[in-house]
Amino acid sequence: MLYETLLPITLTNGNDGRGSKWFSSAKVRKEVEALLRAFGATREPFSAPVVVHVTRLIEKGCRKWDSSSGLRGNWKEIEDALVVLGWFHDDSAKYITETRFFQVKDAKGGILVEVYESSQQHTTTNRIGAVMTQKGGAK
Repeated sequence: MLYETLLPITLTNGNDGRGSKWFSSAKVRKEVEALLRAFGATREPFSAPVVVHVTRLIEKGCRKWDSSSGLRGNWKEIEDALVVLGWFHDDSAKYITETRFFQVKDAKGGILVEVYESSQQHTTTNRIGAVMTQKGGAK
């Protein structure tokens, strides 16, 4: 693991809709950026491609989401704020090769972010490519 931190932000699942206007997500990104800057979450970008694990720490009284709901809410704006704060050069696949969502019940809330160095042999794209090659598909 390269880095681990607990962010004091509630991860949302986007069930209230994303809207069609860009300024809403830009506003959320700026609010998250201000909160994280005050929290001291600035840093230098990782020097190699990374895999990011995002763990929703579920407060008591809340329930787990469907696994596909984890990254569709406000994670994009949080990730964009982390780019602005220097965590990543940008959020393209060149720098963040994979993002994985987890959730843990009965925690105190927030988001646990763990950053790992990306290993070419473990990326989803390479695993799929290997399977396709074995089955005589794309080469």
